[in-house]
Amino acid sequence: MTTTANLIRIAAGEVGYTEYPPGSNGNKYGQWYGMNYVPWCAIFISYCFDKISLPLPIRSSKGFAYCPDGVSWFRNRGQWFNDPKVGDVVFFCWRGDGIADHVGIVESIKPDGSIISIEGNTGIGNDANGGQVMRRSRTPGIILGFGRPPYTHSVPSQTQASRPATPTPKPTPPQREIAKVPPNYHQDLVDRLLGNKSDKSHKHKS
Repeated sequence: MTTTANLIRIAAGEVGYTEYPPGSNGNKYGQWYGMNYVPWCAIFISYCFDKISLPLPIRSSKGFAYCPDGVSWFRNRGQWFNDPKVGDVVFFCWRGDGIADHVGIVESIKPDGSIISIEGNTGIGNDANGGQVMRRSRTPGIILGFGRPPYTHSVPSQTQASRPATPTPKPTPPQREIAKVPPNYHQDLVDRLLGNKSDKSHKHKS
């Protein structure tokens, strides 16, 4: 049975993994997907769902590597929501432009509406290209929305975090967290995912 509990178990078991060498985007998830040395937050999500035999065939039978593709897929299938449930795929938008910059898995939901998410390619000081699998505490202001996969069994939408999240510095102003990204951010990301840029040491966020 494909359950949220199975997904959280798989994702939680990856917490602490880091890419190698640091700063390369080289990792086992990219190797598995067949697209290594590229931004890998969405590839990590694809890996976790494949492990529970609930693949998200967004760009290939294995999943997706570009966050906006995931948003479109969930929206087109009527599986896009504004309120979270445990096990949802959460998409983040750092700049407030409506384009997904990063993605994670909802592990738990706090009473104030913030969430604990398990994310790939994140890190303290670099939210969306930090090279690690981590638990992060995220506030509603940076959340674009939630994709809800068709589990065969669900857990309650509200639950307390079983383990502490890695602390996230509080933003200023408090209503939105801002991440610095280059103006050609999305075009560069697409170019790298398509193999049009080969410099493995030059990183962009996923």
